[in-house]
Amino acid sequence: MYKFLLITLLLFASGNSSSHSDMESPKLGDTLNKTITIDEEEKIGRNIYKNLQKNNYIINNYFIYDYITYLGNRLSRNILLERDYLFFITKSTDVNAFAVPGGFMGINAGLMVLTQNEAQLAGVISHELGHVVLRHSAEMMANSNVNSIPMWIGIFAGLLAGQTEASIASIKSGIGLSIQNNINLVRENEIESDNFAVSLMLKSNYDLNEMAKFFRLMQGDANNQNQVNEYFLTHPLYKNRISSIQKRAEYQDNPMTNSSDDYHYIKNLLENMLGIPVDANSTKTEALKNHRAALSYMSQGEYLKAKKVLQPSYDKDNYNIYIASLMSEILWLHGEKNISKNILKKILAIYPNNNAINNQLYFFNIKDSVNLKASLSGLNKLMEHNLYNPDSYKLLAEGYSKIDYTYESKIALINYYNIKGNMPMAFKVIDDGLKLKKLNNSQKDSLKRLKNTILCDTNPPLEPIFGNKTCN
Repeated sequence: MYKFLLITLLLFASGNSSSHSDMESPKLGDTLNKTITIDEEEKIGRNIYKNLQKNNYIINNYFIYDYITYLGNRLSRNILLERDYLFFITKSTDVNAFAVPGGFMGINAGLMVLTQNEAQLAGVISHELGHVVLRHSAEMMANSNVNSIPMWIGIFAGLLAGQTEASIASIKSGIGLSIQNNINLVRENEIESDNFAVSLMLKSNYDLNEMAKFFRLMQGDANNQNQVNEYFLTHPLYKNRISSIQKRAEYQDNPMTNSSDDYHYIKNLLENMLGIPVDANSTKTEALKNHRAALSYMSQGEYLKAKKVLQPSYDKDNYNIYIASLMSEILWLHGEKNISKNILKKILAIYPNNNAINNQLYFFNIKDSVNLKASLSGLNKLMEHNLYNPDSYKLLAEGYSKIDYTYESKIALINYYNIKGNMPMAFKVIDDGLKLKKLNNSQKDSLKRLKNTILCDTNPPLEPIFGNKTCN
């Protein structure tokens, strides 16, 4: 499975740091900003994210995306530094998490499955937010001899794509630090991020004891020592790490472990995606057990068995969005499409703004060529808050093609390939569009501008000293 064991070690091997026990954020006019600006960090982060999408590492399921975004936003709203954050879950079974420049934070599915509650997961996200807000990756860049943004994009993208040897060599030659010195610097940044995470957890009222408990859980997990060791390689378990967190927890008053039941249903979805067998002896509630078993049957194409095991829970609570969504999908796959969609419409009558349920209904309609214009309009509105989901762009392209909206279909397909990091295919769609008589001059000019935007955001060309430039 995909390996991220060296990412944090290399992303955050930086210069001398002082401990931050409060929510202090770096000032935008500090020395780091002279090396690399926030905007430049975001450019690097976007390209790393595209690389992950290109290699099919990221889970684009709306339920999972909305949940991890909800949790990330619940934490990040207590941060003074204003910037955009993108939280996502990868398909990796490795127990690890990582933050890359620009506010892009990934949690491996393997790590979330190992957690026991939302507070433990919140502790990991808070820690990664610390790395981003304290700009540890920018510190590494400031302490290196590498000053080319395209080169940094290549280095980080290489790490995440598994091309670690060449990327590590590039970083070592640029930084010129010994391995032991790198490890010591990482440990200092880990202490900083832990202190930041503790403050963020306190402000968000998540149980700090659960953060400490998760570290102890990984220490004692004999069944997964190889995976656990990977986490501690990138997040060194310094001597007093757990006790320091526990000491701060003594001052909490009635902290929470779960803000809702969503955490458990999301774990069900991830366990099913990773192929983890159903645990008959699980302590989950009956509804959660039935949901997990139905997911397993559906994945095997056993739709009638899935429906049978889920039906009692659906009859008891047909407004549970996870159970209703799964029942709807089972019925749709089994050919009972009208009943399937009516389930979703019933949910939307109570929860009209639920992104995942709306997306599911739009998906069914577009695939069935029903209510296409209304569904495309709704999907566009839905994507205003999820611009990085390639599956939605692909669905848009399919829908627009069905109603012969050629230009809109081209734009959606270009965005799909761009987010998937496939620049040659994005350019091919643009070039094909420029040859079409269906498109007017204004639309073709728009395609040309889009081509330049993609080029300059991904891999800017070598510009002339004098004369017109492609990129600013």
